[in-house]
Amino acid sequence: MTIGHWHSRAERALRAAATAMRQHPPDSAADINAVVNARSAVYAQLIRATELLAGGRPAVEELDRAGATALMTRRGQRLTQFYAGLRAAALVDRQFPPSGSRVGAEPARSLRRAADAVGVIGDILACHVPPGQRPPTPEGFAIRRGGGVSSGLADVARLTSGLVVLDVALPGWLDHGQGHLTEIYRPVAEAARWTANSGLARTARALVVAGKGQPSLHGLDVARSPLEAAPDIRTVEDAVAAVGAARSWLWQYPQQVAGVHLQLGTQLGLAVHVATSDGAPTKVDGWRRSAIAAAELRATPPVGPARDAAGELAEALRWTRSHLTDGSDGNNRELMRLNAELPFLAATLHRGLSAAVRRGDLFIKAEGTLTRPAGSLVFRAVERWRPARSHDDLVQDLGRGLLERRDLENAGDLARAAARAFPRPPRPRSPNDQPSNPPTVEATPSRGRGHSR
Repeated sequence: MTIGHWHSRAERALRAAATAMRQHPPDSAADINAVVNARSAVYAQLIRATELLAGGRPAVEELDRAGATALMTRRGQRLTQFYAGLRAAALVDRQFPPSGSRVGAEPARSLRRAADAVGVIGDILACHVPPGQRPPTPEGFAIRRGGGVSSGLADVARLTSGLVVLDVALPGWLDHGQGHLTEIYRPVAEAARWTANSGLARTARALVVAGKGQPSLHGLDVARSPLEAAPDIRTVEDAVAAVGAARSWLWQYPQQVAGVHLQLGTQLGLAVHVATSDGAPTKVDGWRRSAIAAAELRATPPVGPARDAAGELAEALRWTRSHLTDGSDGNNRELMRLNAELPFLAATLHRGLSAAVRRGDLFIKAEGTLTRPAGSLVFRAVERWRPARSHDDLVQDLGRGLLERRDLENAGDLARAAARAFPRPPRPRSPNDQPSNPPTVEATPSRGRGHSR
């Protein structure tokens, strides 16, 4: 399930916790311990998600509440202030024992659900942007270059605002307990009062405003590896998962991209756009030119996971073509959901095309020759193939088509998906690196390349 799904679950859980805190006073120390520990767990997961989105710790030094208060009174440094506020809010001056496996207090159960949901969000992000490593997926590549980061931080800030609302009510909830419990949990009440008055909610609101209209990460899900054999596709969700698995693996291992991936990927883009273009010839023609160029290439067959990736693309293509004969609006709306995958797929194939040309695994037709077999009066045409080179017209046509599909597809949706956050190709370093007219195949910055294990 996607980040958007888990974000909604976390929001509902925080609202339920705040409502339960007003309706259910604590009955025992175990109930309070459960709430305190669950609250700390939510803050810990929000801190982790912020670090993953920011690519590290925005505030390197450890700050206590006094230091965080001083930092949050300054102007600017909004992300640093937010991160420092989260860490300070999570500080409780006394450790409390964990509660039993059966949590009785309703606020604690809701807070635990919120912590689990935010934890899954962090797991999804870590799948694409693992700490200290190169991004293994196109989504991670886009996030590391800013795609969806502002929107993702806004989502974390919304959850933080909900948690601050709970902290506002937490001291009063603790006061409903017996007198000795109120004294025991005074450090918790002090931490909650600091959070309520620290300006963390104000900083969170500023991040929410900054994230409006930015590419969203709500559609981001865990990237799985290609399966062998490719699972049967019955729904559009299955198709999206299959395409995502194939292009994520091929992005991580561009040296494994083969001719069959180029052919299946361009045919899939063409099939989706034939069904969803509403008669717009420019979109269909672009994918058609790419598919025609890819069909003219020959290559060695893939093996291992590369073969499995081809199987996933082939199954997605089969399912898409099965819907081409049915022009109903429902099917077209389903196929439109595959459009979000196509820019990433085009970028992955464009990157793999360059690698395949460099290692000499793609072949194009050379000029044929006429030969006369011994003892024969008839000359026969012999078909010849040679390794493709980056300046060949066929390779240039395919590279140009994929580059256009990557950058320009669905321009109206650019603000709504991190899939559109790829940077434009860099300028050539020297005149020999790139011809003056057509773009070369090598257009993706080398720092974003994956590496095999």
